[in-house]
Amino acid sequence: MGGSIERRPTGLVPWGVAAGAAAWCLVGWLRSERTENDPWNVWIPIGYGAVKGVLLGLLAGWCAVAAVRLARGRGGGGVAFAGALAGGLLLGTLRDFLGDPQPRTLYYFDDPRPEAEWYWRPLLAEWGTYTVLPALLCALVVLFAARSPRWAAGGTVALALTGAALLFLPFVAAHGLPEPEGNGEHVNKSAAATLTVLATALGVLAGAAVLAGRARAARMSSRRSGG
Repeated sequence: MGGSIERRPTGLVPWGVAAGAAAWCLVGWLRSERTENDPWNVWIPIGYGAVKGVLLGLLAGWCAVAAVRLARGRGGGGVAFAGALAGGLLLGTLRDFLGDPQPRTLYYFDDPRPEAEWYWRPLLAEWGTYTVLPALLCALVVLFAARSPRWAAGGTVALALTGAALLFLPFVAAHGLPEPEGNGEHVNKSAAATLTVLATALGVLAGAAVLAGRARAARMSSRRSGG
């Protein structure tokens, strides 16, 4: 693993967020293809998937940082990969195996599925698709970032691009869908999802701005000390 990551493993966190947003957005899209839902709300799993990915990617990134620091330079990029994978799997695995038997292929589901219809094949299929797959993709990106100084240095850019993509996601994902019909909570779900995604986008962009400011301050300080 590159020396820069050993010295500053926090550079893995932006890549965890960026990869997590993309990975869980992807499985959100897979879920939306199988969602029995009002037609104007079928994009919601995509939006909430991206938001979930930001949070789980953040957790995965910090778990990778903790693993690298605990290993003290031993184990190479595999340590960062293992930490990121554990962080990405943790919450979803606890919910899948200890929570109510509720498949995520249905967005609106009145009651949990009977246990006889949940354990084990449906559970393992849900866990593999909606928990393991995105966590694995996120961990692989963190692995590449840990092994490549160029990737690690580009984390702020990746974070900024993620925030910008999230700003446009609700409008792109919902493009071409019919207007809401009727009244009630089902009509407002799309608006609530849009606001959630946009708020997350602003938070990601703010984080990128903070990282860029710190990097700039570090460069200026280095120039002054060198001069």
